[in-house]
Amino acid sequence: MISATAQPRAEFGRCTIQQESTSKPRYETVAEPARELIAEHRHSSGEATLDHRPELFVEMLISRSIENHTAASSSALTVFDRGVPDCIAYAMAYELDPGPALEAASRYRYEDSVFIASPWEEIYATDSMRRATFAQAEAFYAHVVEAYIRLGYQIIELPKVSVEERSAFIVDEIERRV
Repeated sequence: MISATAQPRAEFGRCTIQQESTSKPRYETVAEPARELIAEHRHSSGEATLDHRPELFVEMLISRSIENHTAASSSALTVFDRGVPDCIAYAMAYELDPGPALEAASRYRYEDSVFIASPWEEIYATDSMRRATFAQAEAFYAHVVEAYIRLGYQIIELPKVSVEERSAFIVDEIERRV
């Protein structure tokens, strides 16, 4: 299991790279749980959104992230768009207790290396689910890096190049490690 994480939103960032680099049949992918939760709760007028009840959102994000981790196939290489450690970053960004997220991230682990895309202002964009400014994205990124390093992961920084080149980089790194 491999985790890929980055700034909250990029026009062609980790989500696109994940799709591009995992098109081979032997790769499985897991969508970003935060975006799923935001969409679900905004559609149903639920309160578990970062702008209404961030503590409930983080709690549900931890649960969803654990579910995704547990459901991942052990027979195929799985690439996650954000991992359980990202829950720590959400807790820290909203000044919540990171303890439950840290406990979950310590138990539900990925490969020792994690792909991280740093904020890239030229491709940064907001959308209806992600409203963070670029400065907020940079601060969140710092929390993400801190969480993964705290848990002993090796950070593999994605180069700021075209999506095709990033995809090739990810595939090459994965192939080199498996």
